[in-house]
Amino acid sequence: MRIKLKVGAQLREYLPDGGAGSQIDFDVTDGATAIDVMNQLGLPGEDSYLVMLNGTVLPTAKRAETALQDGDELGLFPPLKSG
Repeated sequence: MRIKLKVGAQLREYLPDGGAGSQIDFDVTDGATAIDVMNQLGLPGEDSYLVMLNGTVLPTAKRAETALQDGDELGLFPPLKSG
């Protein structure tokens, strides 16, 4: 199945080749979750990202249990840091 994957600018380096900017069509297995996608990309520290599913924040507790559907839009964004 295929989802639309969007990432924040700092996470572009984790996208596989073929990404146009910060958004790609991304193949995942049936039943995949946001955590599965994050692991597939090799993102460190699963809990520190803002994760959005179809424009709605996906809480940390639901990231490993909410199965993605064909055509879903998954957004992964790094935490904001102040300094």
